[in-house]
Amino acid sequence: MRKNLFIIIILLCITACKPKQLIQPTIEEKPFSAQADTSKIPEFPAEVIYILAREYEAIHNETTPKYNTQMAELIRKDSSSTMSLYLEKRLIQLYPNLAYKGMMKKITYISQNLIPEKRKKDFSRPTLEIDIKDEQEKHTLHPYISDNDEIRFLNMTDEETKLYRKLNLLADDSTFFSLNNLQHLSITDSSFHLKSQLLSDSVPFFLKENLTIPILLAGGGSYIFYRIMQSKARAEYVSEHLYPEKTKYGMQGDAFRHLFVNVMLKRYTTEALAWLIMDIYWEKVGNNAPCDLLMDLHNNNVGRSTQYQTFRGNNLYDWQQWAKNIKYFVDDTTKNATFKNWDRTTPLFIIRQEENNTDKKSYLYWKK
Repeated sequence: MRKNLFIIIILLCITACKPKQLIQPTIEEKPFSAQADTSKIPEFPAEVIYILAREYEAIHNETTPKYNTQMAELIRKDSSSTMSLYLEKRLIQLYPNLAYKGMMKKITYISQNLIPEKRKKDFSRPTLEIDIKDEQEKHTLHPYISDNDEIRFLNMTDEETKLYRKLNLLADDSTFFSLNNLQHLSITDSSFHLKSQLLSDSVPFFLKENLTIPILLAGGGSYIFYRIMQSKARAEYVSEHLYPEKTKYGMQGDAFRHLFVNVMLKRYTTEALAWLIMDIYWEKVGNNAPCDLLMDLHNNNVGRSTQYQTFRGNNLYDWQQWAKNIKYFVDDTTKNATFKNWDRTTPLFIIRQEENNTDKKSYLYWKK
């Protein structure tokens, strides 16, 4: 089943290549904690998941300082050491009250079984992006080439670039990562009135993750995971900047966020993965009221499908222009919006019927 579900990732992704030095690090061992609730699927800071995944890749990449360390050599000699087991072990060390043995198997099982049978075929034949300047030229998933290429491909701002390099250094370095390494890391961008500490802020720059981890483990690699992280982070801080106090459930800022993140996820991964992340792993595992769920699912499709080329335009890299295009679209409520007189008590069958009758090129919102 796993092979069928994630064949797109295995076929389209390549393993990351990343810098050589002989130093002997140690990883502080912490015993398994019985305090962790094994009935729950815990969430972890996305940047921590990313660092640990890239750390595992660095252990197997002879161009990194970590490769020739004693610990890396021991891990490579252990034939049972997979990325899944490595992540689980390291998360137990870092979060003994959250992480537990068998957690990764449970996350993978749940994530696979959330996908409807009728949509599993999408992962063997993903919807590929087409350059609107040349309808014959198809763009498959852009592979990892180098960190510099990722910075260019994601068109990172100076602040995003600084943070990306810092996280990569923590993963590739000869020492092994600990949470203390993140205590003073922050991102500040005056153009978006953004100032956030990675670990200490109540609303972190990168959101927490759990069910997207199987995408990483199935062959996607840390670079795909980072693209997902970056897309979600941008959608959060740009929507807050453009629609202050209007990003709550049902409002225009909420609609903007979903349109924007779907455009980025399709461009940076594929339409199939954008659907999986946004419609399955983000939406259907929550306890959203029917009005919130149907609005989000509708707007997700508008962003990655019916209005994708309108939002992205001819520019393959300028995500800030994409945001402007989407804002212009969202603000023109007379042409592009459908307002519904819904609330949290409106029955699902009524909402579903009204959503089905809504123009698929028009975005939805229900709260002014």
